[in-house]
Amino acid sequence: MNKEPSIADLLQSKNNSFEMLYKNYKNEFIGFARKFSLNDDEIIDIYQETFLSFYENLLNGKLTEFTSSIKTYLFSIGKFKIYEYLRANSKLNIIDVPINEGITIENFSLEKEILSEQEQLVKKNFKKLGKQCQLILELFYLKGKTLQDIKVIENYDKTDVVKSLKSRCLKKLKQLVKA
Repeated sequence: MNKEPSIADLLQSKNNSFEMLYKNYKNEFIGFARKFSLNDDEIIDIYQETFLSFYENLLNGKLTEFTSSIKTYLFSIGKFKIYEYLRANSKLNIIDVPINEGITIENFSLEKEILSEQEQLVKKNFKKLGKQCQLILELFYLKGKTLQDIKVIENYDKTDVVKSLKSRCLKKLKQLVKA
């Protein structure tokens, strides 16, 4: 599609705008969704739900302007719908436990005499993180606390807040190590 329709075109059903969008992105969406190990029938159902959500967002005024391409907007709705479907059908497991529970703060030390180059980078950059990030990462990775445990220990309102914070802190540490 050369030019994407405007919101006004979509709301007025001008030139079969929705139908054209639906047909133009269908095969690409199917290819995208296959990465999630879904069969084509499941993917088509999700694709249709995605378009329904898109249409509802237009009608109820949630979408008043495009800040990205329509394709990007549709695929982001679709990705959310895929995750929702996988969670509902127990095909997606969210891991909320440390990867290596055998490592504890007692037997892990960044002060050992011989550190690999990577360990030295992690140690140096870990100290550059804020106290909150250091604490969250220590509790999760070194003390083996779950996100729920950290929520209670640090008095956060929601586990999702802890999850987001841990993710941002780990991302920041990785960026510092790569820099």
